Amino acid sequence: MFPDKNNYKTPRWTIARKPILAGTIALSAMLASGTLGYAQETKDTSALFPLKTEEQTKAFEEAVKEYLLKNPEVIIDSLTRYQELQAQREEEQKQHAIVSNVEELHNSPTSPYIGNPDGDVVLVEFFDYRCPYCHKAASIVEQLVEDDPNLKVVMKEFPILSPESMIAARAALAAMKQGKYNEYHFALMDNASDLSQARLFDLAEELDLDLDRFKEDMKSPEIGQEILNTRTLAQKIGANGTPAFVVGTTSVPPNTTYEQFKALIESIRAEKAS
Repeated sequence: MFPDKNNYKTPRWTIARKPILAGTIALSAMLASGTLGYAQETKDTSALFPLKTEEQTKAFEEAVKEYLLKNPEVIIDSLTRYQELQAQREEEQKQHAIVSNVEELHNSPTSPYIGNPDGDVVLVEFFDYRCPYCHKAASIVEQLVEDDPNLKVVMKEFPILSPESMIAARAALAAMKQGKYNEYHFALMDNASDLSQARLFDLAEELDLDLDRFKEDMKSPEIGQEILNTRTLAQKIGANGTPAFVVGTTSVPPNTTYEQFKALIESIRAEKAS
């Protein structure tokens, strides 16, 4: 009926990569061998490094190796700079992806939203009901909507942490089909310790949903497609964990406070008005 816990696997692309160690080894090897920069430089460097014989080449490599052994901080400095540049490139790519996919982020007709559907600022949240940080963020999002009548919050169901996460996401989207998404979502966020099917069904009854229709909707291909679309969108914009937020076209950290959200929202409005 629903996803089998035993067969559930976290999507491979959500697993964080660990390039630093590999990069350290590779960079150290290149520096020690005197080959750093040769693979990147296509022009003739013979004028800079006029090593005509094998003996000269070996002497050069030994000199570089000796220098690095005496000054190992050079490797650390190089790696630090490399990581800074890599992070900068990734952030630029992420920003470009957000702008390229802003319509799907802000106006997908199949994604639930809370707040003003015509809000002048849009906040997008990718979340998982098993995520403890999402529970904390839920109260902030709810307060933002209560305090700001011109804010639209698009909710992206992003179940990546457990089989129960998937079932809960399907249940919340099924509640949306009967006009009770907000109530269902925040009820789950208030107490996500129990995401069993029995509890999901009980909550549907408490909200006066048609239970038979609710159960059928949970299994519907449309809801499955919405979750798949969200995963694809998250991959495109580099959202590989929960919660993940986008305000306007700006990616913001998962630990953003209420005050920081408010300041960013107001700065977006001020920029639009200028």
